[in-house]
Amino acid sequence: MYRVIKINRAVATRTIELLNEITGTQDLCFDDSALVSYSNFDFVAVGKAYDCKIELFGDFTEKKTDSSVEVRVINPKIMIGIKSMLEVQVGKDIYYIPQSDAEKINMNSRLYYEFTRKDLIQVDDVIHDDCL
Repeated sequence: MYRVIKINRAVATRTIELLNEITGTQDLCFDDSALVSYSNFDFVAVGKAYDCKIELFGDFTEKKTDSSVEVRVINPKIMIGIKSMLEVQVGKDIYYIPQSDAEKINMNSRLYYEFTRKDLIQVDDVIHDDCL
């Protein structure tokens, strides 16, 4: 579960600061769900807790860099809506990467991933329209 710490609104998008209640990790997540659907994450409120899925937006790298993280694949094919994703672990935290970003990935593969942002792709039973 993730507790919403803060919501930063822009004109059409927003960022949501989440606290993973199990690991203590804070994630700043981009939310553009209101741009693409009426079924979006507008119900999310500060102080409330939700079951969230977060996508890492970036690319795999051949070697470790200052801005990459090591990911361990814990599920090489999980469906979020109709989008096939890799379920990965970074430290103690779980994230999702589009399966199309990787070829021939196996369970427990350890890879380097350089991401530029974290996108909120599911909150409770509401799935971002990009995954539908």
